[in-house]
Amino acid sequence: MSTPRLALAFGLFALVTAVAVLPASSRVDRGIAVWIERAAPGPDVPTAALVFLGDAEVVIPGLAAAGLILLLRRDPRRGRALLWLAAGAAGVSLVAVVLKHLIVHPGPPLALTRPIARPGLTIHATPYGYPSGHTMRTTLLAGTLLRRMPALAAALVVAMMASLVYLGDHWTSEVLGGLCLGWVCVELAWAVWIGRPRTTRSPNCPRG
Repeated sequence: MSTPRLALAFGLFALVTAVAVLPASSRVDRGIAVWIERAAPGPDVPTAALVFLGDAEVVIPGLAAAGLILLLRRDPRRGRALLWLAAGAAGVSLVAVVLKHLIVHPGPPLALTRPIARPGLTIHATPYGYPSGHTMRTTLLAGTLLRRMPALAAALVVAMMASLVYLGDHWTSEVLGGLCLGWVCVELAWAVWIGRPRTTRSPNCPRG
């Protein structure tokens, strides 16, 4: 974990949050959402599929199942890592739900939501959507599982953010807030598990 990066991520989240609740921000959010929908009129199915794969109901059980399979295949290091990530994704989802109740930020109206069937897409219990839980989970997974492929990780996060805005599930400010807080989660994940040094026995170390 890098303390400067963690502080920067927290600072950016605080800045985006402060700007997102300004009255002028809603006009900018609406303008960006309308522009994206007009610029890409058609990829409903791919974007909906991507958002579905980012659902908590898909990500958390998927990581847990993969971790258990690796444990059964006697790969404890990777198995435990995936189980830790499953727990982390659950924690991220809980944080997103709590913040959506604390930060009053009305999400896009139904008029901007794409009129397509999107099975599995989470319907929020409140009309607020800040920050985006989908973006937080995607950033966490991209920053850990895809840490050796930064270009693919960045493309996945950007695709998720654009899909959420295009489908009318989140404003741009909400996915940016989710990106910043997801970055915080990546730094914490490195500190808790991924960045933890593995202990190895020196070949010259006597057994005792």
